[in-house]
Amino acid sequence: MRCNDDSDMKIMSGKASKQFDLAEGAATAFNREKANGNLERARTLGRKFAADLFENDGKALFGVGAFDDEKTIVQRRVLFAYVVNRVIEDMAPNSFVAQSALSVFYDTLQKASEQYYQESTDAAAFSQYILAARAMSDDPCAIGGVFARLCGRSTDKVFVKYGCELADFFTLYCTESVLSAQFV
Repeated sequence: MRCNDDSDMKIMSGKASKQFDLAEGAATAFNREKANGNLERARTLGRKFAADLFENDGKALFGVGAFDDEKTIVQRRVLFAYVVNRVIEDMAPNSFVAQSALSVFYDTLQKASEQYYQESTDAAAFSQYILAARAMSDDPCAIGGVFARLCGRSTDKVFVKYGCELADFFTLYCTESVLSAQFV
């Protein structure tokens, strides 16, 4: 049987598919970020933030106050990691730079201390911070309330304020660090 009707055949047009265009655009953007030094700046920033958690057991950055015990020190590391994520994602020029910084941050944490890595990637705690920030974006102490709750002190208004002040301090510190990275 011979069929000469090829009307049902689709011939690819000269235009590339949308997926190909996106992939090519992503590769170009990645190469641009690599060439302009942003990826190396991001890696340096990620290493810096990880080192901040380790320098003098994190006490150089965090200080130790009257409210602190082992549980609060752990929760301060978790809060710091949350703020690092938020600030990098908000301030990085694009997702390549943000993911590079965060990958190096977490890889460095994991290599240096599995315990710190596990504490700093506590998904339940991160979810609580994210939900509080979304639900009460106009309330600067929402994060402080989560911090107090994670420390087992949710009804202590002084502890909520303490968590709020830590979050503000970490945000300012991380923001200054990202700005000093001088991304292009």
